[in-house]
Amino acid sequence: MQNRPPIWNELSHVYQLDFGGRVTLESAKNFQIELKGKQVMQFGRIENHMYTLDFEWPFSCVTAFAVALANVTQRLK
Repeated sequence: MQNRPPIWNELSHVYQLDFGGRVTLESAKNFQIELKGKQVMQFGRIENHMYTLDFEWPFSCVTAFAVALANVTQRLK
């Protein structure tokens, strides 16, 4: 498993990830995890103080939430 690296957007001159319309706001906390090239988890901001979390196997509800929570609390420091 690894973080999916963002792709450089020549038009806007920023690195971006494609969240398929599920994540609507930019945030340093947004991320995607892939396993063997397939996305298995994504977390991102959708409104002020509101985030979305999508996951599938091999994550369970508890492990996906733990990864998302660790990501948020790590970036608060």
